[in-house]
Amino acid sequence: MVCDHVSQAVLTLPASSTPVYKEECTQCFDDHNMAAGIDVCLSCFNGGCPGTPNNHAHQHAMKSGHHLTVNIRRVRKESDERPAKLTKLEIVEEPENDQYEFETFVRCWGCSGAQLDNVPEDVQRVVHAVLHAVEASKGSEIKAWAEEVTACSHFDSLTQAPAADFSSEALHQCSMCDKRDNLWMCLSCGHVGCGRKQYDGSGGNNHAIAHFEQTGHRVS
Repeated sequence: MVCDHVSQAVLTLPASSTPVYKEECTQCFDDHNMAAGIDVCLSCFNGGCPGTPNNHAHQHAMKSGHHLTVNIRRVRKESDERPAKLTKLEIVEEPENDQYEFETFVRCWGCSGAQLDNVPEDVQRVVHAVLHAVEASKGSEIKAWAEEVTACSHFDSLTQAPAADFSSEALHQCSMCDKRDNLWMCLSCGHVGCGRKQYDGSGGNNHAIAHFEQTGHRVS
């Protein structure tokens, strides 16, 4: 069918950092393994269930004005092959494409959820990018293991006082109160201070921070 909403839609490809919710509805527990699949918004990449009773995909479209979605349904491939004989215990990652196939189509919620037959090339490019994007939940896991580590410039400019002898007692108690845990030693002068005071009254008395504010010694 010919749809006026296609020409009116402003679509952009998802960036590598853009969360794409293509496996589960963001409002309920429906996922792309169910008969109705998941509708992914081609404007903001929100995932919504298109089936009853919730139909969160339709609700999102009406609220946001984002009419175009791609419906994604994952179907397990049928195979007559017998599983290989188990000779050892191991965890082997099987590529998803070897186990499943994906059924997709583009629909317009501005046209009562009608399926579009002739999809323009620019819309097809966005659909292709969605299908090959990392799912939002997996992207968070990857990010958690791929935090960028940057050097602190204050270490480069760190100056230290000449070495001095510290008694065991001085190293195991805040120099400004009787706190003996959550202690911080200044790497410039050797001052030992207790850490931050927590909202419930536990923790330290902010003496390490007070030392920084008085001296400008940043590294401890």
